[in-house]
Amino acid sequence: MSNTNLELKKVLGPIQIWGLGVGIVISGSYFGWNYGLAESGLIGMLIATAVIGLMYVTLCLSLSELTTSMPHAGGAYAFTRRAMGPFAGFLTGVGVTLEFAVGTAVFTSGAGYYVNFLIPAIDPILAAAVLYIFFFIVHILGVNEFATIEMILVTISVAVVLLFSFYGMPHITAEKLFEGGLIPGGISGIWAALPYAMWLYICMEMLPMLSEECRDPVKDMPKGIMRAIFTLVILAFLVVTVTVGLGGAAGASVEENPLSYAIATGINGNSWLISVLSVVGLFGMLSSLAGAILAYSRQTFALSRAGYFPKFLSKLNEKRRTPYMAILVPGAMGFVFVLMFNPDRLILIATFGALVSYVMMNISLMVLRKREPNLIRPYKAPFYPLGPIVCIIISIIALFSSIFKDPIFFLINIGIFAAATIYYFTWARYRINKDAPEEQFAAFYEVEEQIKRTPSA
Repeated sequence: MSNTNLELKKVLGPIQIWGLGVGIVISGSYFGWNYGLAESGLIGMLIATAVIGLMYVTLCLSLSELTTSMPHAGGAYAFTRRAMGPFAGFLTGVGVTLEFAVGTAVFTSGAGYYVNFLIPAIDPILAAAVLYIFFFIVHILGVNEFATIEMILVTISVAVVLLFSFYGMPHITAEKLFEGGLIPGGISGIWAALPYAMWLYICMEMLPMLSEECRDPVKDMPKGIMRAIFTLVILAFLVVTVTVGLGGAAGASVEENPLSYAIATGINGNSWLISVLSVVGLFGMLSSLAGAILAYSRQTFALSRAGYFPKFLSKLNEKRRTPYMAILVPGAMGFVFVLMFNPDRLILIATFGALVSYVMMNISLMVLRKREPNLIRPYKAPFYPLGPIVCIIISIIALFSSIFKDPIFFLINIGIFAAATIYYFTWARYRINKDAPEEQFAAFYEVEEQIKRTPSA
């Protein structure tokens, strides 16, 4: 197999990396995080937001080191494959694919609700289907075209989040802030809020998958990743505080358009900002939807190129060099999730897959530091080993949070990874493509180690 025929086009710079990072997450400010408010209240949600924010900052530090050492489209899968072998790499890849494919369904559901809110005559499911098709076409055309659209969407979305926050601040009341008690559900309420707090940051880990499409990944990836996560931390605290301060935790927790609800409840039901938030909230959903499609398609492409997933999923459009089958097939499966589940339940699946990958990536960083001290590391994560250890601990705690929210979905998640394990040992491990970049990179290290262990003549 010719590697040249399976290479992606290099077009991205640091500003685009920042825009893609913030853009894929920004819809979390408009929709999804509020489902955790009922049990956590404002203080509990702020604690959850801080804890998860720390997890993502430490994760991004680890990602910056890993991605500059291994700039492949495989991202999380490539890192874990190098550190702990093909099975660990496969499970990590499954977690990432699950996160983004299901995340796409959540974003599409949210976008459908926003379209229906703006134009009630349009069915949200029909709107979701049209949006899926539109962004499939955009992604097949190419990542540069997508990045241009994404920069426009993210600029508008961030600007309106800031407008909402500063416009709403003077109208915040103590009565709304602490409505229902400081932390209604206690410690378990905070724990149950963790997966929803993740929605304020989730999907940042897609950025390493763009390394092969970055003009200078060594310099640009760390800059883009860290600037994006710090932007998102600031936005998260602003949105949570102002939304609850205007609308109260109980009311905002059940809304599909919580920011507009907050303005209508806390300021004026006829405010001009409600319409702006609804329109731009849709832009935010589209921004995240488009980014999630980019992420799951690159992870699916990498796993297929390496032989873990069926070969047809790594087919590229000859002219555009885009993985069109990796875009279409998981996307169609995601649309089935839109038809089957409510978004608050889908979030529990997406976050579980994400957390598995976070644990595996940070363990990989620590394994590689110990096992390959001479690996070229253009960027070294500060606060090592404290950073990855903190991220692993918080990730494991958050893994079990769905037990407090919905034990059935915790079991569904366990079942998905059990099925993936059976699939690997009965099919995938016999079809690994040794010519894939991630496999060659891992094999090079294995050969070096074997040479070192061989006694000289």
